[in-house]
Amino acid sequence: MIALNVYFTSKSDRAAELERTIIEVWLEAMRKQPGFLRATMNTPFPDEELEALEASKPTHTHEVVSYWESERQRRDWVARDIHQEVWPQVVAYADSVSYTLYTCDETWNM
Repeated sequence: MIALNVYFTSKSDRAAELERTIIEVWLEAMRKQPGFLRATMNTPFPDEELEALEASKPTHTHEVVSYWESERQRRDWVARDIHQEVWPQVVAYADSVSYTLYTCDETWNM
């Protein structure tokens, strides 16, 4: 299993549109793809809470982590026409987008 972590910084005053488009457009299309397992969307705690906890402040406004059976299946999704249709809708509300991949060797349900 692999995890794709995508980091978004929303355009000024466009965070709500970015979230809506991630959920209703991108993830909705993604969940129908072979090999897709699950996803989460993470947003940072408020700055004052992070400071009180002495936690690092993320440099992004949103993180989406999607889990796939294999990197091949994830790449197949990116190559499909539907991805080419939905992805530009997401990035239209982002000032920056970056990503990384992880191999998930172990998982636990505790």
